Amino acid sequence: MVARCVVADERFAPPPLTIEEERAKVAELRSHLPATAAGIYLNAGSNGPIPREVEAAMRQIHEQELATGRASQHIMDDVEVRIDELRGTFAATLGTDLELVAVAHSTTEAVVRAALGIVLQRGDRIVLVDEEYPAVRGSIALWALRYGAEVITVSARNGAGEPLSDEEFVAHILPLLEPPTRLAIISRVSWISGRVMPVAPILARARATGALTILDGAQSVGARMDPIDTLDPDLLAFPSQKWLLGIEGLAGVRLSRRALGPHGFNPVIGGFLAFADQPMNGVGRLREDARRMQTSGFARPDLVGAARAAGWLAMQVGLPWATARAERLAAAFYAAIAAIDGVEPLARPEQRSQIVALRIRGWEAHQLVEELGARAFAIVRRVPGLPSLLAGPGTPDGVPASDPALRTSWGFWNTDEEVARIVELIALLAAHTPETLPRRPRIDILHG
Repeated sequence: MVARCVVADERFAPPPLTIEEERAKVAELRSHLPATAAGIYLNAGSNGPIPREVEAAMRQIHEQELATGRASQHIMDDVEVRIDELRGTFAATLGTDLELVAVAHSTTEAVVRAALGIVLQRGDRIVLVDEEYPAVRGSIALWALRYGAEVITVSARNGAGEPLSDEEFVAHILPLLEPPTRLAIISRVSWISGRVMPVAPILARARATGALTILDGAQSVGARMDPIDTLDPDLLAFPSQKWLLGIEGLAGVRLSRRALGPHGFNPVIGGFLAFADQPMNGVGRLREDARRMQTSGFARPDLVGAARAAGWLAMQVGLPWATARAERLAAAFYAAIAAIDGVEPLARPEQRSQIVALRIRGWEAHQLVEELGARAFAIVRRVPGLPSLLAGPGTPDGVPASDPALRTSWGFWNTDEEVARIVELIALLAAHTPETLPRRPRIDILHG
């Protein structure tokens, strides 16, 4: 019998909260997230705030191992139990079958290991988007080069640096999915621009043409309520430490049933738990389910922490509520800053996610990060450049200039007051240059 984890039935969802009830819920949840008291936490796209419950659960396992060691058979056997617990938590988060889910060390590791399991021939083609994570793009390029395969990088922007509409982008990429394309890689949400990519028609076309697909869920799993079984990419990879509020060094993998077949992903690098058996005098046999994608070297405290984080998010917070709230806050922020002269959001309004990336005329991204940090204790980051309408004339051949950008990642823990504060500062910065910006106010208590 197939084990299946499902999300809660929407028919039994609680009624919407009043404004007062939601404020109280947010305040209660923030008390479990100490990092939200350190500043305006806007960087879950890199690392989410860790719940107290996660640290406590990990500390308990650490203390146990410190007292008794890590070499007993019981503890070694317990690693596999903890891995399966985490797989179950990930499966429940996705609303998918347990047998399709595995644990990896990172999103990049999962993506690259899956790709390496494809036997390439000279002339084969790999398609990816220019906003993919650099470690993925670089690794895939080296892999393809070794076999004489071609990598085609598709831009999500036009020649003027403007984001393509979903219809334009889809029309551009679909013809590239025909043979000899073997693999297409695309992020659900761009880590640079925060754009929600129109993946459904791309995944469907790839299934029809026989190309395998990898969906990077680093900025979507835990932040969006995607019907993953309907989208059904051949591989979805996502980290624990971002929107699932977990631990670095752990990630989830979800495979399609097609990807488990002979023409799917057949990894050539496997950890101990990837094998159904390992004869001493023969070739090991990989597991029939997604666990064939698992490596080794998982630490029990990390496994417990990641499972506890995703469980806390599902049970104590409520993923539908959390994603809807983050979406509302990001929408309010986007609408406000888009109306400010000199501010350039990197995604169209209809393409925006819980991540809002922007540039301000006359400012470098690192300057924006510094000012927001100093003036509002905002925890934000800069991201690499994409073609910019504000960056000047560009190159002599007409290619738009690229500038790094400021990226904000809005979560359920943020407040309307924090939105207003960041908008206020964005407006202040847009009205000045670094040279004309008023000095930061003096805090007398710090100067005696």
